[in-house]
Parts: sequence; structure tokens; C-alpha cells
Amino acid sequence: MIFSFYQTALLFFVYSFLGWCVEVAFVAITLRKVQNRGFLNGPVCPIYGVGMMGVLMLLSPVKKSWILLFFGGMIICSAVELFGGWILDKIFHMRWWDYSDQKLNIGGYICLKFSIMWGIAVMFAVKFVHPPIFMVVNKMPKLLGIILICLFVIAFVVDMIVTLKKLIGIKKNLGKLDQIAEELNNIGDQLKDVVGHSAITFADKAEEQKEKISEQKKELEEKRDALIEAINKYSRRKLNALPKLNKSGKSINIKEYLNSLKRK
Repeated sequence: MIFSFYQTALLFFVYSFLGWCVEVAFVAITLRKVQNRGFLNGPVCPIYGVGMMGVLMLLSPVKKSWILLFFGGMIICSAVELFGGWILDKIFHMRWWDYSDQKLNIGGYICLKFSIMWGIAVMFAVKFVHPPIFMVVNKMPKLLGIILICLFVIAFVVDMIVTLKKLIGIKKNLGKLDQIAEELNNIGDQLKDVVGHSAITFADKAEEQKEKISEQKKELEEKRDALIEAINKYSRRKLNALPKLNKSGKSINIKEYLNSLKRK
């Protein structure tokens, strides 16, 4: 799949934002904390935009194969995560993720567990997430798309400059740039609360539903066992009351007959 510059730019920002949402939701569900997981002030994780565009461009020829999408996604996303994590660590001495406590990790930047998760995520994204997003991007009026790209690029560049200034330790006030970054941070905080709390609420409801299903299953199993026991008791009563003829032609109780067989 070959994208135009226009499509690439829009898709990059879309997936950078969606990746940020995924990060916030994942942390909210697993750690029960609502945090802004972005490297920048605004609600974007550029590493997701880079990773997804790399996946779409490199794996489009094999997008019909689930297996190739899985392994290709593992390799590409792990490479992006390894390189991005190394850059953040070595240049800025900061880590936004650390897999040191996971088995089969490389420097804490990547690990087998999350590489497998990336492979699964890529299969789902390429098959089900990207098609509707790409359709919306193509149907969007070109002028609106260009305006959005310009706004996103300006906000992204300003955010990057202010973030790098803080990381390097420069205290000089950049005036309007700092104000824009502050506004982006406020937007990120507001969206963080919405995404994070929504994810926690959804997880809680899912857990409640799981418990209800488990209780209903247990009740059904108890009713089934009770029904089987009732059927067995009824069958035993009917069996005991059923007459049987012995060799002399006389009727005997089936229970007595079975007991006589056991004695023999």
C-alpha cells in the first residue's frame, strides 16, 4: 500500500493519538492509575504513529496472511520499540517503559511477552481498525485535511521544542511556545481523565459481568446436578417396583433379583 504525503501525515497523527489512548487505557486498567503516558505535552505518542505506518507500508503485500501479519508485526513493532527506547534512554536518560522484570527481555526495552502482544495487536489493527480509518481519511475534504495537518504539525513541533528544552534543562522562557505547550498539556490532562476513567469503568463492568456469568453458570450446574439426581432417584424407584419373572414363572422384585445375582 503506497500512501501519498497527505495520507501519510494524517494517518501518522491519527495513530499517534490512538496509541496514546491505548497507553492511557492500558495503564488505567492494569495499574488502576490515570496517567498521561505521552512523551510530549499533547495527547500523542509518536512511536505508535511511526510503528503503525511502518507496519502498513511494509506488510501490505502480506495483509491477507494472519501468520505473516503476526510475525511481521512482532518484528517491526519490537524494532521500533527497541530503537525508540534506546534513544530516550541514552540521549535523554529517561524511560517511558521498562521490561526488565519480564522474562526474555533485551535491555528492558523489549520482551517476548509484549512482542507477542504487538503481533496480535497488528493483526487486529490491520484487519479491523485501519480500513474504516483509511476510508474516513480518503473521504475527508482535501482542504480540511490540509488545515488539520498544518495545525497538527505546528502543535507537534512546538510541543517537541518545549519538551526538549525541559529535558535538556534549559530554563529560558519561550513565551508563546510555552503557552501553547501548556494548553496542549491541559488538553492532554482532560482527555487523559476521560480515557483513563472510561477504561477503568469498562474494566469494572466487564469484571462484574464475568462474576455474574460465573455465578449463573454455578447455579445452572447445581440445578443440573439436582435434576440428574432427581431423575436417578425416580429411575431407581421405578426399577425397584418393576416385576421380573424367575425360572418358575413367579414374579419377583427386581431389587431382590439383582441382589441374588450379586450373591451368586
